[in-house]
Amino acid sequence: MSTIELGEISSARDGPEPAGSPGFDRRLVRKVSFGLVAVLAVAGLAGSEVPEPRGVRPVWSVSIEQAQGTTLTRDGLFVHSSYGGSTTVTAYDLSTGAVRWRRGFDGTIGYLQAAESAGMLLVPTEGHVVQLPSVNDGSAFQAEFHRQTIAISTATGAELWRTAGEPYTVGGETALLTEYTDRADLARMRLIRLRDHSTVWSHDTPGVSNHTVIPYERPDKIVTATDAGQIRVYAYGTGMLVSSARVPWVKGSPDEGYFNDLSGNGEVLVVNRSRREVFEMSVYRTDTMTELWRSRDTNGYAFPCGSALCLNDGGGLVAHDPMTGARRWRLDGAVNAFQVSPDRLVLGEGLDDGRNLLVDAESGRPVGGPVNGTLAWNDPRERSVLLLRSTVSPPDRTAVVRWDLGTGEQTTIGTLGAMAGRPCSTVPGYLACTIGDRYEIIAVM
Repeated sequence: MSTIELGEISSARDGPEPAGSPGFDRRLVRKVSFGLVAVLAVAGLAGSEVPEPRGVRPVWSVSIEQAQGTTLTRDGLFVHSSYGGSTTVTAYDLSTGAVRWRRGFDGTIGYLQAAESAGMLLVPTEGHVVQLPSVNDGSAFQAEFHRQTIAISTATGAELWRTAGEPYTVGGETALLTEYTDRADLARMRLIRLRDHSTVWSHDTPGVSNHTVIPYERPDKIVTATDAGQIRVYAYGTGMLVSSARVPWVKGSPDEGYFNDLSGNGEVLVVNRSRREVFEMSVYRTDTMTELWRSRDTNGYAFPCGSALCLNDGGGLVAHDPMTGARRWRLDGAVNAFQVSPDRLVLGEGLDDGRNLLVDAESGRPVGGPVNGTLAWNDPRERSVLLLRSTVSPPDRTAVVRWDLGTGEQTTIGTLGAMAGRPCSTVPGYLACTIGDRYEIIAVM
C-alpha cells in the first residue's frame, strides 16, 4: 500500500490568471503578431492562415426561466419549460443558438435523455407524484415517476414512437425502461431497441425495493433486491438470471438512518448497510453470489474507482482490490473520486474550489500536481478535462483550466463571470454554465 499526500497547490503549475496578472501582457504580444502577419500578407509574403487565439468565449445564452431543464449533446442544446399545465421543448443549434424546432407536451415532463447514436430524445411523460408516509411521525414524502416515454427526433422534434415506462439507462442501441405501481414500487423492467421500441426482454419485479445497474456507465449486470435481502443478478443484454442469494439486509427506515445501497463493477456486487451512521459492507461475486470479503464500521459507502473499490476511512480514500479486499493505495484528505478516463481518476475534497489530484487509476500514483477547483462533467473518451475555480485577481470571476489527463499539465485558458452553481456541463469544444440569470453556451478553444 502506498500513501499519498494531497499537498499544497503549486501556482506555477496553474499558470497566471488570464486577466489582471502583473508583468508582460501576452495578449499584447498576440495582437502585435497578428498585425505583423497582416502586413507581411499585404506585402506579398503571405504564409499559412493565422490560427485563432485559444481561450473561452461566450457565444449565446437563454434565460434561466426558459431553461428549467436542459440536455446537452455534441451539436445541440435541448431546453424545456412548463407553464399553465403544458411543457415546451426547444432545440437549439449548439454553435449558433439558432432554434431548430419547438414542440409542446401536455402536462409536465421528466428529464430528457439523449440517445445520440439513435438520433433521438427520450421524453418521460404522464408524471405521477405519490405521497408516502414517514415511518415515525406520520408525515409524508413525495415519490415521482412517469408512466410513458415518447421518443422524438433530435433533428426535427417529430414523434418516432411511444411506449410504457420511463428511461432508467440509455446507451448504444438500447434503453432500460422501468414501470411502477400506484405506490411507486418497481413493477417491471424492460430492455427495448431504440429504433422501434421492440422488447429485447422483460421481467416483472414483485417485491423489489432496490435495484441498480453495474457498472452504471457501461451496464453489464442488473441487480434487484427485496426487503428480505433476496438478491437477483441478471445479464443486462439478455435479461437471463445469472445468480441469486439471500444476504444480510437492513430493514429500511430512512428517518432513523437505516437503509441499504447497491453498487459494483460488473464482476463484484457491493452491498452497503447503514444503521444510524454505522456502515457495514459485503462484497460478492456477481456470477455466483459467493461472499468474497466484508468490512465493518466503514465511514460511508464503497464505490468503484477504476478497477478498485474505494472507501472513505474518515481520513482519506482507500482503494481496495475488489476480489480480495487488500489495500492498493490510500490518499489522505480525499473524500470522493471521479473516473475521468479509463486509466485516470480525479480525487478531491468534495468542495467547490477544493483541492483535487489526478492519479493513475491502478496504482494511485499522482500524475502532475494538485489543483483547486470544481470539475466540469466530461466525456470519458476525452484526453483532457476542464476545471473551474474562483479567481483572486480579478475578483468575482471564474477561471477555466484545462487539465491534460496524460501528463497532468494544467493550463488556464480564460475566465468567465461568477457562477450561480457548479459544475458546468461540457461536450468537446463547449461549456454550458449558469452565469447570473442566464444559461450560457461558451466556446472553448
